[in-house]
Amino acid sequence: MMQILGRRGSDMRSLVALRHFCAAFALLLFGLSPALAEKRIALVIGNSAYSNATALANPRNDARALADKLTSMQFTVMLHEDLDGQSFRIALGEFSEAALNADIAMVFYAGHGIEMAGQNYLIPVDARMRSESTAQFETIPLEQVLESVRGAKKLGMVLLDACRDNPFANTMQRKDGTRAVKRGLSPVPVDGERGLIISFAAEAGRTADDGDTRHSPYTEALLETIDQPGIEVNRLFRAVRAKVREKSGGKQVPIEYAQLPDEDIYLVSGAAPAPDPVPPPAPVVQPAPPVEDPLLIYIQASSRRDLAKLEDFLRRYPDHIRAPDAQRLVSQLQEDKIWAAAQTADTADGYEAFLSAYPEGANADRAKERLAALRPPPAPQYTGSCSPLNGALAVSGIPPDDTLFLRQGPGTSFSEVGELAFNTVGVHEVGCNNGWCEVVHGCTRGYGSQKYLRAGVASPAFSTDQGNYSATGLAAGGRIPVLSGPGAQYATVSELTADATGIWVNACDTNPGDPYAWCSVSWRNVAGWVYGAYLLDGMGRQPFAASQPAPPPQPAPVATTGQSCFDLWYARNAIFAARGYCFSSAEGKKWFDNSQCTTSSPSLSAAEKSTVDAIKAREKAQGC
Repeated sequence: MMQILGRRGSDMRSLVALRHFCAAFALLLFGLSPALAEKRIALVIGNSAYSNATALANPRNDARALADKLTSMQFTVMLHEDLDGQSFRIALGEFSEAALNADIAMVFYAGHGIEMAGQNYLIPVDARMRSESTAQFETIPLEQVLESVRGAKKLGMVLLDACRDNPFANTMQRKDGTRAVKRGLSPVPVDGERGLIISFAAEAGRTADDGDTRHSPYTEALLETIDQPGIEVNRLFRAVRAKVREKSGGKQVPIEYAQLPDEDIYLVSGAAPAPDPVPPPAPVVQPAPPVEDPLLIYIQASSRRDLAKLEDFLRRYPDHIRAPDAQRLVSQLQEDKIWAAAQTADTADGYEAFLSAYPEGANADRAKERLAALRPPPAPQYTGSCSPLNGALAVSGIPPDDTLFLRQGPGTSFSEVGELAFNTVGVHEVGCNNGWCEVVHGCTRGYGSQKYLRAGVASPAFSTDQGNYSATGLAAGGRIPVLSGPGAQYATVSELTADATGIWVNACDTNPGDPYAWCSVSWRNVAGWVYGAYLLDGMGRQPFAASQPAPPPQPAPVATTGQSCFDLWYARNAIFAARGYCFSSAEGKKWFDNSQCTTSSPSLSAAEKSTVDAIKAREKAQGC
């Protein structure tokens, strides 16, 4: 089958395609020989119409004739004519993909080629070739063509009728004034190759004739020889070489560079022709086995990110100069492999295993986030008392009618585990990262937005509910639940006794449908939220919701009659402790945590000073 993909001669191609279809149909009728059952593919290119040089007469004719011949030999042929640079690269890429699983892959090119600095290049028809510096970007490296056939299972073949006297060689500007740009093509090393043959129309450094007939001498000899039955590939090219030498009177001699497979390869099976009428070749000393190049092994393995080959490189060449680079890439690929497995399993155990192996890896933060979602911290449990309220952080920048949410993890996608009032102080910092801080306040632990947590004082706003309260509404021995947030949906973290006095209310918040407000409280190292129905201030008032009738506010709320001297003392000193006061008395050290105190002269707000004065007056009245 032949695909005619060039840019010109559509009518001619239609006739050619019809002729090839008939040939293929006839082969199906009469059967195929075993050799023809192979998968064979060929890329055939003929470049004649050069924009910046004299046109070549024969390359298009050569390409079409060889395409016909290969089609009859059961090759799938991709025929192109007069390819510019972009079309050349696209055609080569499409062929490379199609040739991956072929038994035999062949590239035939007729047109101009050039050697620059010891490397060979094929020249598209639109190349200007003004200088050596720009020419390498306009041409197609022969190495890319070789790479396209290396994936063939049995044999890759590159046939170049591209050694013509090059018109660009004399006009190009050189980098250094030397003869780095030469006529003809340079030899191609094949050490380390397997199943590859490269055939030039002329010897290295020499030019080939374009021919005075319809075809070049090289292509004409190839057309006469390639489909002979029973001729092995190596012998086939010897026969082509002999024909060209004879036709040119010895002026042109093709050359091959090959590392053929151990088995004989026949393009057409059948009875072998009579031996060539040429003298037997002189004995050839077989070259020593090719020496492996560790650098080439590393480059191939790293470019393909092949973990197994990189590990093999490190085992065999542990002291190579590129061994550290290989080790880094192996580590990265191993991490990527374990990370992919963790994502596939998507379990807490999987992410924990990844973090154990790569605690500082590129995906460590993503693993921590996913782990936090799969295995959230346990809900706060009742402990009887809570952490001292003497942390260095305070809530700041929150309106008086709002609260700061604490969440299970560092982000708004995590559910709420508690709330802090707008003027909360004494918050302990566990750690901050990416705009979120893990904090502890009393009985509640969670993550809050860092921009609302500041070191030092709280918001200057004063809550109208702030002051000392007593427990109410329960019989003796009853317990008042303390929650982590203002609402029944939050966990119980502690409790108050039914006869508790000196309960400090920081602020209150309302929930729709609740007749009483929820209040942020602290009492003897117990901190959290209590429903307003259980709280009574010194004036006999309770914190009603805004929609409920409430007694008019009174100044300077203090504890109710019957508060003990200890309750008054504790309520007063709790205000100082929240401001980082360092206690010196034995009693103060007993009831308040001095481990994180910061000052012996704390700064109190006006509201706090008023409350302290009110408590002192009450202590004096009770003779404390």
